[in-house]
Amino acid sequence: MPSRLLVKERDTVLDRPVDQLSELRPLHPCWLDIADPGSREFALVADELELHPLAVEDAQHGHQRPKIDEYERHYFLVMYAVEAAAPSAITYHEVAIFVAQNAIVTVHKGEIAALAAVEKRFRDGRLATSGLLLHALLDTMVDQYFAVADAFGDQIDAIEEAVAGPAHDDRRDAHTPLRELFLLKRDLLELRKHIAPERDVLQVLVRGDIRELQEPERRPYFQDVYDHIIRVTDEIDTFRDVCSNVIDAYLAAASNRLNEVMKVLTSIATVLLVLTVVTGFFGQNWAFIPYGSVGLFWISMLVTALLALGLALYFRRRGWL
Repeated sequence: MPSRLLVKERDTVLDRPVDQLSELRPLHPCWLDIADPGSREFALVADELELHPLAVEDAQHGHQRPKIDEYERHYFLVMYAVEAAAPSAITYHEVAIFVAQNAIVTVHKGEIAALAAVEKRFRDGRLATSGLLLHALLDTMVDQYFAVADAFGDQIDAIEEAVAGPAHDDRRDAHTPLRELFLLKRDLLELRKHIAPERDVLQVLVRGDIRELQEPERRPYFQDVYDHIIRVTDEIDTFRDVCSNVIDAYLAAASNRLNEVMKVLTSIATVLLVLTVVTGFFGQNWAFIPYGSVGLFWISMLVTALLALGLALYFRRRGWL
């Protein structure tokens, strides 16, 4: 995907050559989108806008924590766009944003749905200034977080219903809910790690410290994005707590099922133990015991049966069997 320079001229947005950015940005709001951090266009723009080498290095190498850095001629932001085909298949797109006077430069790898949506709004003429363009970029990326978080919530609800419902009969799937819960908790932690630091970035924008964005009534826009970040972070924390509670409930239910099994086995073992006492008595081989007596044999069988029946009824009455 090639780099593109979009320039708002009056009521239209036109595509211009990348090397015209320095000439056009004093006159018109410009947005340069670079989909390859290692491209020649990025090196050219970095030289023309006098971007700080440390910021350029961060944008090229990636794997940065969300942040906002102030330099002499521009600001440098790192945010993340999150896309998920499913809660278990999340893609994190790192987006480096350079904010200069009347110009926004975004640097990332590949195509990002959030940027495509903002481009459509920019071409439709609904983003008149660079401040509104930056707000649209941040707001669109943050709004995508809610869909991802809600998908996690739906999956947790489904697992919670499975855990709270009747025990599964298939022994092979006995540990599936627990494994899914631990994977969900790990994914939620990963999502929070990418999102939570963005609160610090938005706080700087809310305070209005960026000189390039000191436009009238701009702070409430970024305050709205900041509120969304807080909300989605709280939602993720809530889901993590629910996930932990479901794990505890699942382990408690498994422990209860094990206790029920052990209770039955212990009752059966107790019955057999009493029967062993009877048979052990006749196994002492004393000479005065008439082992050849048929009547004594049936008496011993009757005593054994009555003891077994009596113990079974007693355990049943106590709820142990």
